[in-house]
Amino acid sequence: MMSSSLRRAVQSLVALAFVVGFGACAEMLPKKNRSSEQVSKLHEGSKYQVIVTVAGGDSRAELRQSSMVRAKLAEGGWQALRRSGRWATEAEAIADICPAGESVSVDGVLFIYYNQLSLVDCRTRTPAITIQGGDDLGIDGMANRLISYLRTGKGGGGR
Repeated sequence: MMSSSLRRAVQSLVALAFVVGFGACAEMLPKKNRSSEQVSKLHEGSKYQVIVTVAGGDSRAELRQSSMVRAKLAEGGWQALRRSGRWATEAEAIADICPAGESVSVDGVLFIYYNQLSLVDCRTRTPAITIQGGDDLGIDGMANRLISYLRTGKGGGGR
């Protein structure tokens, strides 16, 4: 028969082995990506009335997502314009849509990706807001957050 102190030592070792094993299993599980926003303090969301939307790619799904976001913006009262074209980078698209030195009738360019929305100010050519969808926020949720920013000028809304 085992003494009580030996029994406690064995129980402690078994518990420690369990905790270490469980921790190792938890490390192997995929980490959950959280949604996030980066909002510029230089730009007020309510100043964006005319927004050009650009799909991040040319697949049917990406074009459909771009169309969905454009429709949501139009329903909310913004003038959302479709702009098709092929550019190697976002900077090239902005240079084409918001040409430097010319009067600009567009307030911002919205790049729509599978898991990200990025609104760039046309006049300064700097990001106004970037929304990452993470694992929990689809295109509708990201569009709702964008609309909240456009209405209030602040991020963090639309959940």
